[in-house]
Amino acid sequence: MLTGKGKKFIRALISYLLVFTVAFFLGAALGVKPLSALREKPPSEVFSRESSEFQELKPAIDVMNYIRERYIKDVPVNVLVQGAIKGMVQALGDPYSVFMDAEEFQDFMISVNGSFEGVGLSLDIDEETGSIIVIAPIEDTPAQRAGIRPRDRIVKVDDVELKGKTLDEAVKLLRGRKGTKVTVYIERPGVKDLLKYELVRDDIRLKTVKRDVLGDDIGYVKITSFDTHTPEEFRDALSYLRQKGVKALVLDLRNNPGGSLNAAVEVADALMGKGLVVFTEDRYGHRLEEYYSDTASLNMPLAVLVNENSASAAEIVAGALQDTGRGVLVGKKTFGKGTVQELTPLSNGSGLKITIARYFLPSGRSIDGKGVEPNVEVAQGKTDNPFDVPPEKDEQLKKAMDILKTSLRAGN
Repeated sequence: MLTGKGKKFIRALISYLLVFTVAFFLGAALGVKPLSALREKPPSEVFSRESSEFQELKPAIDVMNYIRERYIKDVPVNVLVQGAIKGMVQALGDPYSVFMDAEEFQDFMISVNGSFEGVGLSLDIDEETGSIIVIAPIEDTPAQRAGIRPRDRIVKVDDVELKGKTLDEAVKLLRGRKGTKVTVYIERPGVKDLLKYELVRDDIRLKTVKRDVLGDDIGYVKITSFDTHTPEEFRDALSYLRQKGVKALVLDLRNNPGGSLNAAVEVADALMGKGLVVFTEDRYGHRLEEYYSDTASLNMPLAVLVNENSASAAEIVAGALQDTGRGVLVGKKTFGKGTVQELTPLSNGSGLKITIARYFLPSGRSIDGKGVEPNVEVAQGKTDNPFDVPPEKDEQLKKAMDILKTSLRAGN
């Protein structure tokens, strides 16, 4: 079982896929407009509020004017304004809320398509220490092939120390054009010396779904993250497995850092039949969005593998299947990232990503900071690389298959 310190440690996900993965929030954010409440207020109320806030903003304006008049160098106003906005968002103390300049925002939007140039990492920031940590290397990328592991701490990129750097700053250092080199220095739990990895950046095109047929007519689908292509890949995998005549399915969501909520809902829709998948609430308890699945379902026994690195959208799929009784969860408690971020483009090409709500599963439970407990808890045991466990040593997969075999024998 995780200690209290360990539980708090894994609460911060992020995660981006390097570089700037849409990870676990963009899909949820689209269509939510929290500024609408302000727009709907009577002009007199808005004016009164702005008048009061102007007095609170006056020291910032005074500082800006003082810098423009007295600082030894000329600083463009837009640079000062962007710095003020960035500092305002950082003051929230929320690792998932961030201001992006025009270049960063463009990179972020490109990543929505599930492809980018980089080394292939999903990163987060440790809330306690501020360290940049690896959630998981993306499969078949330079980082994964080099041997970088989940929970590694990146302390330096080339000659730049990451202490005090934000997640976005670390990501920007690691990204770059295909064929360029980057050196990554890592601290690994249990390893005394600093590890050095020399990586060559590449095109990172995420193929998020893998499928296979296991013994005893059991199908296997692994989803590594959720992006715009995931639902189509997942439907193709199910079609392939049906043609092979499988009678039960293992859905593997281990080490899945999340991604697009819309993609996660589509995956759940293909499995669970008619019902509520997930809903979101703002800080006032107002329900913002509800996501439903239709009547179609897989109609065969289903086991879902999860672990401590299953986060965000992956937790939503697993939790919805558990709540509706559609699947049995096997493994370890999930990560516990259950907040929604909205993406708002700004007039100068920059963008703001800010936490606006929390996810809730069909039963009404929140996963934020809590995670999803499996129906059957199974530890993986010691392994050289927790990201790549051979099937013959995969205790969690073995248990899932045993459960499905029992269900098939019982005729369920």
